Amino acid sequence: MDMLISLLVHWRRHSLHKQAAAVRKAVHALDGAQRKLVVDQTLAEIQAAAVLPLPHLHGDNEPVMYRPWSPVAAVAASRVRDRSILLRQRSIALWLAVVYHETRQSPDAGLQAVHREVLGILRELRDARPLNTSEAAWFKAAA
Repeated sequence: MDMLISLLVHWRRHSLHKQAAAVRKAVHALDGAQRKLVVDQTLAEIQAAAVLPLPHLHGDNEPVMYRPWSPVAAVAASRVRDRSILLRQRSIALWLAVVYHETRQSPDAGLQAVHREVLGILRELRDARPLNTSEAAWFKAAA
């Protein structure tokens, strides 16, 4: 059983790394105004997920209590290259929120590395605009 769990964690880590690269590339393609909107959307998504009993399942229409992760991250990552800028921005924000909560307290070193990637992308977005006091405190506490 431990071998199966280890294999699943390895597969998840690999897929999240690939998704993070796609999200980072999409963030770099945004202009300043678009980044500001993504920052606002991302903070709203992270805060909305934080009040849920299982924040890593945020955005899932059919939450299953014992599922270790939701398909939301994969769907959002596939949409970060969409032609619609609004869908692209929403997908970036949703992916960051879901993966932030999924990897936040992971005991696996590889998933912790994914969490650091998410924080790095958030830092890049944060630098796009000045934050108010409460947002700056939130980013400081998240890091």
